[in-house]
Amino acid sequence: MRQVLRTLFVPAIAFAGVIPVPAAADVVLDWNEVAVAATAFPPNSILQSRVLAIVHAAMYDAVNAIDRRAGTYAVGIKAPAGASVEAAAAAAAHAVLSRLTPSQNPALTAAIEKSLAQIPSGQSKIDGINVGSEVAEKMLALRKQDGWDGKASYTPTPGPGRWQPTPPANAAGILPQWGQVTPFVLRSAAQFEINGPPAPGSPGAASDIAEVRAVGGRNSATRTADQTAAAIFWTAQTGMPWNAAARAAAAARGNTVAENARLFALLNLAAADSQIAGFHYKYRLGHWRPVTAIRALGDPGWEPLLGTPPHPEYPSTHAAYSGAAEAVLKGFFRTDQVCASVVYPPVFGVTRSYASFSQIAKEVEDARVWGGVHFRSADVDGRDLGRRIGEYVLKVVMLPLDER
Repeated sequence: MRQVLRTLFVPAIAFAGVIPVPAAADVVLDWNEVAVAATAFPPNSILQSRVLAIVHAAMYDAVNAIDRRAGTYAVGIKAPAGASVEAAAAAAAHAVLSRLTPSQNPALTAAIEKSLAQIPSGQSKIDGINVGSEVAEKMLALRKQDGWDGKASYTPTPGPGRWQPTPPANAAGILPQWGQVTPFVLRSAAQFEINGPPAPGSPGAASDIAEVRAVGGRNSATRTADQTAAAIFWTAQTGMPWNAAARAAAAARGNTVAENARLFALLNLAAADSQIAGFHYKYRLGHWRPVTAIRALGDPGWEPLLGTPPHPEYPSTHAAYSGAAEAVLKGFFRTDQVCASVVYPPVFGVTRSYASFSQIAKEVEDARVWGGVHFRSADVDGRDLGRRIGEYVLKVVMLPLDER
């Protein structure tokens, strides 16, 4: 099977005015890059996943309204014959991003002006813009009250295995409401059950703790330089490398605009649902982080390599996102092969090279242990949860018309 070859530059953080301006390539790939940069505010993979899902759902339904190749996701409209798919996709993406990332509007305005300037003037362009704008407004209305900004609280309970705020900030758990957000495709956040963390004092728990204590500590004598580099690399927002890998694979295969609209909608819808499901279980199970466990069990000076995220540990949502992305990309391209080098941060960052989508997901699974912020069981089970979500999304939405 044909391998995908591309070097990817993934921004560490995007600042106002430096959102990429689309070039004359593929409108979906261009606006995916714009969307990833625009949603780096704040640097939070969970919040980003929701916006990217809405952006790409709108782009897909807009393109599909004109060039119908698969089932509608959520917004079905009748498009005028001959409407421009490029104008529809760009207008849909811009309308969603300008509403959901208003601080980026100056850069987004430059991006849409550049994008539309590449399309010949005329009724086709006007109709395409109108289609994209209409779909975006309807998609935003559907997600307006999905619960992302709902009010919820979480009170930690003491005891072995129970999550507590972690040093140095000892911050309260963030996003306790995220497990209650309306899923994009799943019937409910709890649709797929997971094992749950090993019971405190069990052999599984002891194995988890021993591994991360040895390899995940700031002063670990067993972690290699490459493992340290991987752990630091995956402090990136999870969607950045995965969307970059998808762009590279799509460009190398020569996808059409309609194919890319479907690909990136599937990828980001599955990823968003993986975060909703992951947070449902995080706060339902309330499992402690390695730093809490290791200090409680006799090593009070132990520190992880990375800063510990302020929310319960199990399952790993980095791993869940990665499992979902792995499943979608393998299923869409019908191969696991990819040849990609990803740089994060750009210029002076860490470079990671991969030969398959599953290798990327496995590295995420490992990297969160090497960074000292997750137990192995949380990564393995998180990745499995994500894979099941990704496989489900591929089976139930946006099915090609010739496969229905």
